[in-house]
Amino acid sequence: MKLIITGSLGHISKPLAKELVQKGHAVTVISSNPDKQKDIEAIGATAAIGSIEDISFLSKTFTGADAVYTMLPPFNFQENPNLDAREEARRLTSNYVAAIQQSGVKKVVHLSSIGAHTDKGNGLLAFHFVAEQVLKQLPADVTITFMRPVGFYYNLYQYMDIVKGEGFLKGFVGVFLTVRHYGLMGFLQGKKGLIVSNYGADDKMPWVSPIDIAAAVSEELTSTFKGRKARYVASEELSCNQIANILGTAVGKPYLKWVTINDKQMLDALLKYKMPLSLASDITEMNASQRNGGILFEDYYKNIPAMGKVKMKDFAQEFAAVYSK
Repeated sequence: MKLIITGSLGHISKPLAKELVQKGHAVTVISSNPDKQKDIEAIGATAAIGSIEDISFLSKTFTGADAVYTMLPPFNFQENPNLDAREEARRLTSNYVAAIQQSGVKKVVHLSSIGAHTDKGNGLLAFHFVAEQVLKQLPADVTITFMRPVGFYYNLYQYMDIVKGEGFLKGFVGVFLTVRHYGLMGFLQGKKGLIVSNYGADDKMPWVSPIDIAAAVSEELTSTFKGRKARYVASEELSCNQIANILGTAVGKPYLKWVTINDKQMLDALLKYKMPLSLASDITEMNASQRNGGILFEDYYKNIPAMGKVKMKDFAQEFAAVYSK
């Protein structure tokens, strides 16, 4: 099969391209970075250097393909705090729609997300919903699978500094929280580091490895399925306390705790580190939607998939390697 992959050699696209090439498919990887051409060709794929902003380029690249894998690039809220995620998703997905129609592609596998079943909530929650709705405007003879992965393991890297006892856990705040959660004796014994968020503790969370997502996307690209569906992808479900124990054990802190704070405390902590108010508010709301199987998970729990192969303990080894650098 002739297959097109967007996302350059990212967390999902690289293992996906490798797997498809190994299975004998003719794979083209789209990247906006010319420096990636050699790396793409090194895994046996063809590089198409261009931008998803360019409909003509996309259409030309898609032409003759049996299926395409589409995804939206990460939005840079730090550089553009006023970015409207919904409208950006609508604009970029419309580029895909135009290219798919112009090229005649009849099969699309799109990287969406858990939470895409609803338009409730802020831009961080709803832009995948918008993207799915735009793609659904394609003619009925175009097969579409919406891949809806849960929280990525590597998102846990955002807690690296506070697990080390750095970031906002430095100084008086760090001493106060350490004594509060590990006791004075724990503090005197040198215990430090926490995972802190406005969700966590006993909240049960599904997590996923990009490797398992790539395997699922590969299945959908090469399947004989016709029609439209959403497919959730997950690797393991764990409570946040279990996650803290697994990560803590891997980095030599088996006592590590996942501590919950309220929404106001979360917002204040993000603002303290100069995050734009709109983005800080969106992150706080998104985190809150994950508490107690909240709105983010309501459709997932109606359609729980078979779990993937890569478990949290596997990821913990990667986390520990980065932690020790």
